[in-house]
Amino acid sequence: MVYEAVRAPIVCLLTDKPNYNMALDVDAVLKRIGQFGPFQIRILVMFLFIFFPITYQTLIMVFVAFEPPWMCNRQSAACLATEGNSSSSRSLVYSTATKPSALYERRCTELKRTDWKFAEYNLYEGPHETIVNEFDLVCNRAFLAWLANAMLFFGWAIGAIVLGLVADKYGRKSVLFPSIIVVLVVSFAMAFAKVFWIVAVCRFIIGFFEAGCFLSMFVLATELVGPEKRALAGTLVWFYFTAALMVLGLKAYFVRNWSTLLILSSAPWVFILIFWRFVPESVRWLLVNGKKEQAREILEKVAAVNKKEMPRDELQVPVTTANQGVLELFKTWKMSKMSLAQIYIWFVVGMGYYGLSLSSGEFGGSIYLNFILTSLVEIPANVLVIHNCNRFGRKKTIIAHMVAAGIAVVAVSLIPHGTNNTGFIAGRVTLGTLGKMFITTSFNAVYIFSAELFPTVVRNSGMGVVSVASRIGAASSPFVVQMTRINAILPFAVMGSLSFLAAVFCWILPETMGKSTAEVMEDAKKEAEKEHAMVDFRGKEQAA
Repeated sequence: MVYEAVRAPIVCLLTDKPNYNMALDVDAVLKRIGQFGPFQIRILVMFLFIFFPITYQTLIMVFVAFEPPWMCNRQSAACLATEGNSSSSRSLVYSTATKPSALYERRCTELKRTDWKFAEYNLYEGPHETIVNEFDLVCNRAFLAWLANAMLFFGWAIGAIVLGLVADKYGRKSVLFPSIIVVLVVSFAMAFAKVFWIVAVCRFIIGFFEAGCFLSMFVLATELVGPEKRALAGTLVWFYFTAALMVLGLKAYFVRNWSTLLILSSAPWVFILIFWRFVPESVRWLLVNGKKEQAREILEKVAAVNKKEMPRDELQVPVTTANQGVLELFKTWKMSKMSLAQIYIWFVVGMGYYGLSLSSGEFGGSIYLNFILTSLVEIPANVLVIHNCNRFGRKKTIIAHMVAAGIAVVAVSLIPHGTNNTGFIAGRVTLGTLGKMFITTSFNAVYIFSAELFPTVVRNSGMGVVSVASRIGAASSPFVVQMTRINAILPFAVMGSLSFLAAVFCWILPETMGKSTAEVMEDAKKEAEKEHAMVDFRGKEQAA
């Protein structure tokens, strides 16, 4: 959840008009023309539709890159004999999630590729036509399926930097809709890939432009909402994200072919491009770039639709502070510790969030039900982050939920894996779902925390750096999940232990609730020194 952490200072400017009215900033104008009226609701409804095809691409590889179960070829005496009972082995199906016998482990070392085949559709529950059996991504080629998963996040990390700069120069709307076009077209084209490297390239391109979509969508969806309703609008946008993931799980249940799933997740949504005419450009971007008339025209449309009167006052140009660059984050040892701690925390929440989402098939039971459940818990997570951050503070909220996530995820690894025991499966699914809820709450809370921790002069750079860290964490998540091939305990043990360590790093950061946002580096340094001094004082007091 990203909330607007900075408010432009109110600067009183006298106009050259006879009535000498003071200039109004955008928030002051919105209070007069409607903070959450029909115009804003119309924009948010359009973004509901835009969010669906864009969100699908973030986790569609859970189904597209799923490894289908396999079975012995009836003609293979070597494969059947390995089980010791050739008559019963003819109908056995082995999956990545259950691994019921040593035969699975020996598939790549003792058997020829002709000794086994992927199981037929009616023998199991799960995607039956994926890129794994399409391009035979098994054994020494298995890592390619994980790489395809990771390519999106590598592209996203680069796209966030590049398209962020483009959006600053040419506008948010100018980045949003071209990015949407590319994502839809490339997603559709990927469905017809005949070789794996095309899939990998498509995923990278999709990730690159996904960054432009989400970056611009959040700004445009919340900017024209008044300050008193902006948190509501920002939260609503992330409910869209959750709803889209749940629909994706339902859609994948009925569409078991990876190519068809990609087509249905892109082509039917081309109609959202007509929203280009109705979604306005960022008013604040227009003002900062000297386009006051265009900004006024947009606000006049808002007033007309909301049936309010547009103030005749001059519009105030937002005050912007020059960004001092990434190096300022590491200029002193104390600032370096604050920056590095945040980078690590963002890396872990990125890995944990996407790692648990990609682990739907590892919990046992139905991959579709697991995926929907791990998506559904994001709704209470969104509520928790608002309540807990306001009541207990940002720091305590993140620490508590990182610890809870670590406990839940480690507990998953302790429950027997690869059995048909309903109790074990229910336990793994329940704990995995809770872990996803806790890590989502931490992820949303750290957005608020970091936006308030970074001083104004380096906020853009700071948020950019931690965002890249989270994408690197997300890119590593497919490889972490696939550690199950080494040992079933490893993926959840790794994610859980890293979550505990992230809670420790968060402890050294100063609380920001109820405190003024730092404007310059000196403010941040003083705040950090004050926090450390309090910790030292408490330590000495306890020792005494």
